[in-house]
Amino acid sequence: MADKYRLKIKAVLIIVGIIILCIIVITSISTNEKRNDKILGIRLEEAADMLIFTGHDASWWKNLLGKADEDYMTYKDITIILDNLKVLNEENEKYSKVKASKRFQKDEWLSLYDKLVELLDTDHKVSYQDVFVLANSGNSESLSENEIYTDKGILEWKNSKSLSECLYYNCKVIVYDNCIIYVVENNETNYQFNNIYIVSGDENGINIFTDGIYINYNNRPLDNNLSSEIGDILFEDGEIKEIKVKGDKISGKLLSIQADSLEIEEYGFVPLDENFRLFKEYGKLEELSINDLLVGYNVTDFIVADGKISAGLVMKDLVVENIRVLIKSSNFESLFHNNVMLESNSDYTIYYGEKLEKQEKHAADEDVSIDESSNLWESSRIKIEPDTLSGKMTLLSVQRASGNPSYLGTIEIVKDSNGLIVINEVSMEEYLYKVVPSEMPESFGIEALKAQAVCARTYAYNHILDNAYAQYGAQVDDSVSFQVYSNQEETPACTQSVKETYGQVLVKDDNVIDTFYFSTSCGHTTNSAIWVEQSEKDRSYLQPKFIGLEDCDLDLTDEAVFYDFITKNEYDGFESEEPWYRWTTTIPVDTLSNTLNSRLAVRYQANPELILVKNKNGEFESKEISDIGMIKDITVINRNEGGILNTIVIEGSKATIKVITEYNIRYLLAPVSTQITKADGSVIESFSLLPSAYCIFDKVMDDKKLTDIKFTGGGYGHGVGMSQNGAKIMAANQYTYDEILKYFYEGVDLINIY
Repeated sequence: MADKYRLKIKAVLIIVGIIILCIIVITSISTNEKRNDKILGIRLEEAADMLIFTGHDASWWKNLLGKADEDYMTYKDITIILDNLKVLNEENEKYSKVKASKRFQKDEWLSLYDKLVELLDTDHKVSYQDVFVLANSGNSESLSENEIYTDKGILEWKNSKSLSECLYYNCKVIVYDNCIIYVVENNETNYQFNNIYIVSGDENGINIFTDGIYINYNNRPLDNNLSSEIGDILFEDGEIKEIKVKGDKISGKLLSIQADSLEIEEYGFVPLDENFRLFKEYGKLEELSINDLLVGYNVTDFIVADGKISAGLVMKDLVVENIRVLIKSSNFESLFHNNVMLESNSDYTIYYGEKLEKQEKHAADEDVSIDESSNLWESSRIKIEPDTLSGKMTLLSVQRASGNPSYLGTIEIVKDSNGLIVINEVSMEEYLYKVVPSEMPESFGIEALKAQAVCARTYAYNHILDNAYAQYGAQVDDSVSFQVYSNQEETPACTQSVKETYGQVLVKDDNVIDTFYFSTSCGHTTNSAIWVEQSEKDRSYLQPKFIGLEDCDLDLTDEAVFYDFITKNEYDGFESEEPWYRWTTTIPVDTLSNTLNSRLAVRYQANPELILVKNKNGEFESKEISDIGMIKDITVINRNEGGILNTIVIEGSKATIKVITEYNIRYLLAPVSTQITKADGSVIESFSLLPSAYCIFDKVMDDKKLTDIKFTGGGYGHGVGMSQNGAKIMAANQYTYDEILKYFYEGVDLINIY
């Protein structure tokens, strides 16, 4: 009996044990499933952020689904989303058959998401990116709470989920419109933060500056103090592994900027690190771009490591005293010379060698000829300098209007694969001695010449900063592309105008302005909108205005109003007696057609968006074209302020085109072999451009057949800024140079740059 009882107890215990074991197993399975759901599931807040590319913001999706941010997405939620978007019907039907409350897995969501992006992201604003997270608001006061700094720059993060676990890791993220909307995964990838500016470093960590933000790495104490250094930071497994400081420094005049190297006086060409950075140390610390380096000046220290320039430190503000001018060949035909022959009115020295350390002496009036085979070429640059400050060198191999041009300062000859490049480095003021007489006759009067000198100095200052010829080591050339230089001899009045305005430039709100100028107005100027490539600068000082004592108050954008203005000449402008104030030319239609067709491809290649071709649907599109046949008609589509042509349509026997911008119009319709008659009856035989785009077109017919196009126009030049002949008339009427300048450039001030 006892044995039987014991057996029953044992059986019960076994059954209870089995039940408990089953409960434990089931509970464990359930717990693991829930844990996996949390790991692999997608929270509502995450899904709502990811769906903002669909045209609805995150709050809209949250309201639609009616759940809390931390709730996980279920199959029911997915069917609601797809029903709303009206896409992927087959997938939607499949999901609707799954238990509604079951959580939707992460991998399945990402697969579905990719399909939604492919179907609905027509603007391609959603992208997957790998980013290394370098800072957040926790270690950088420069960042707001929802910003992180990465190797791709600053990105926003609007989700409430913390990204602290991503710090110092490489993350695969989904980005929409510069905002991270989801972190797919973290990867333990090494990353080297190159050529950063170390502000300070000690036992408390390091403080760095990069991309305009300060970052503190307090988790990396240093044994030695650091200050104002350039270095690399190596991240490994989520922490700073190593800091490499770069201490070697060189400096010298920057002679040229190449794609992969800098040419520095006494060092030659030094390769650039692919992660080169440039910092401004004086005043407020700033990071600049390589485009902010200026040739011809020694204001930057360069940090060198492993034979390459890692960074540049701009140590002091630039004082623009010299200018480097690229001298073109005879008739301004080319940047390159086959050979250079020169002499000087004083003894002079040729410097050559790897560091220009070798010298060759020459006597006054002794000529030297240098070509590509010269034995002076031990590096790519030769420098020639008079032995006296007043010495002038004459280029015997170059012809200008006044003969062989002479130059103060130094001459450099650079050996290039295309030929020899000639550069004249000269003081700004001495440069202007040769610019002013090349741009304005002495007869215009001292006040007009002073206005021209200020314009020329201001113009040159801006172009020094633009670095147009940095690859050659120059800032401007000597042609009409910039300012004509040394085409005419110096004159006493022009030199006086430069001296009496020494160092003066025009500014508006402390910014040096763009002093555009031109020869003669039609009675009205326009604004800078005539140029498609608009600068981000404020150019409100360039206002269209009637050039006379009283404003004519006409809407010259109206075709009928402009027609009367240009043909009747009823308004008393300052320049109304000037020869170029009005002009006419009649061009045979076959001649004009040949000119247009011979030049059309060139202008299309220059900017395809400004030469449009009419298609079969009557719409204009950018399309390569070189021949429209014979011109049948020219129609004005619109004029800019002041009446200058902006857009015309030219109908040809083979095609119809729309031509945009005043320059394209002047170039394509140029009277290259036809006389132009000016207002005083004088005649010019031919022109490479129409004198201006302030003009009208009249068809000349013979027995109902178009034979010629008659152009009636006014002014000479682009019509923006100061009219030089207008300045002449104003000077003759007792206007001072500053009054002239403030008339043409509204709201400006004169300051001295040195």
